[in-house]
Amino acid sequence: MPVTRALAAALALLLVAAMPVRATTPPTITVVDLINPGSDDSYAMDLSDSIAVNGYLYFQGYNDTYSYELWRTNGTSTTLVKNISSADSASSPENFAPMGDYLYFSAYIFGQGYELWRTDGTEAGTTLVKDINAGSGGADGSYPAHYVQLGDYLYFSATQDTTGSELWRTDGTEAGTTLVKDIKSGVGESSSPTYLTVVGDYIYFTAVDTANGTELWRTDGTEAGTTLVKDIANGTDGSGPSNYFEFGDYVYFQANDGTSGYELWRTNGTEAGTTLVKDIKSGAASSDPYDFALLGDYLYFTADDGTSGYELWRTDGTEAGTTLVKDIRSGAGSSNSIYFTRLGDYLYFRANDGTSDFELWRTDGTEAGTTLFEDINSVSGSYPESFTPLGDYLYFKAYDDTGNTEIWRTDGTTTQRVPFPLVGQYIDCDCYDTNIVAVGGRLYTTVYSDDIGHEFAYLDEPTYVLPETNRDESVWTTALVILAGLTAAAGAALRRRGAVRT
Repeated sequence: MPVTRALAAALALLLVAAMPVRATTPPTITVVDLINPGSDDSYAMDLSDSIAVNGYLYFQGYNDTYSYELWRTNGTSTTLVKNISSADSASSPENFAPMGDYLYFSAYIFGQGYELWRTDGTEAGTTLVKDINAGSGGADGSYPAHYVQLGDYLYFSATQDTTGSELWRTDGTEAGTTLVKDIKSGVGESSSPTYLTVVGDYIYFTAVDTANGTELWRTDGTEAGTTLVKDIANGTDGSGPSNYFEFGDYVYFQANDGTSGYELWRTNGTEAGTTLVKDIKSGAASSDPYDFALLGDYLYFTADDGTSGYELWRTDGTEAGTTLVKDIRSGAGSSNSIYFTRLGDYLYFRANDGTSDFELWRTDGTEAGTTLFEDINSVSGSYPESFTPLGDYLYFKAYDDTGNTEIWRTDGTTTQRVPFPLVGQYIDCDCYDTNIVAVGGRLYTTVYSDDIGHEFAYLDEPTYVLPETNRDESVWTTALVILAGLTAAAGAALRRRGAVRT
């Protein structure tokens, strides 16, 4: 074989040998029963939200000594962060949000109620930020919630006896935790800010004032910069805007102007730029668009046009470009498509075509490319949800044919069940949509069985991290060393052949 051909063949073999083998079988699940060992429940990742911060999963957990308190884990180490409520009552931490090196949350103390706390993951670094509703004892608490970060501040709703529920912000200090604006003035009157969504330099949210009812607001973090965007319903009834989502230069949402019902709207932050995109269900009836997701140049969502039921739609922001993708459940019945999540060139979601019940579907944005992807439970529907992309896979939970909730994954070609290590283990919880959480390349979920109760479990997805090319003694380093030797040898051989020919 000529030297150049031998060199090419050697190079190909070395590159193939150096490439990592892609896992074809599901990774192993490790079950952790450390918080409340034995058959008693810890309710880890259950009854409240869970969140990934700086390589750890934070969650509310229970044991017989501390009741419901704040825990964290990286899979290797699972520890109580702090027994916040040292009395008989539980602190029941919830509403988690990260900012900087801290996790902010709400926690309960007897005589103080739910107030704003933060933690750096240590006991000493877990402290009360501010007793916002101190007042006359403040036993009811301020119930901080709906956290979002803008700049160096975390914004949220909180309640005082004097101002009601209004918009607040914090920089993590007591002095820097302040009321942004008393939107609905009056003792105990509440604007009840919700749906806080950061877009550009503003937070868009829904709030109530006396003159306009429930309408669209935005803030730059200052009192003067907290303003009504538009009185969409033109009166005191309010348009009830919700489900804000950024797409291009606009924020899309649903609202009711009093004439068209709840329909698709968009805003660029100005009154003139806040307009109805399309009256999908013509007349005063509502199409109720919700569950927005991006794929390519379109925004996808579910809506009811009055003919096809709740089906999959998409928009490019224009009336003409707002169209039904597919009537999945033909006729007036609804497929109730929901949980749109992107993997590769597709959106995966749950839908019911009237034949297979609720199963796993996907779309590339075309009618022909919107198909049933996997009929997991042929008996009564698998009801897939909690879609979580990780590595090359989309993980989710779904019912199998036995009726147990299991972990599944797909790479867009095959769909596999990820088995728990022991027979009789499965997901069973009230998990606030956070029963599958990715932390780096590690996936956390809940597990239940008679022998351990409700606990948490994790797995490592091998496709999450590509192999490093500069690590000493890696397969790539070895391959390149050998390749360099072969190249040098081949070069010497070519020089010898050239010398013989002359």
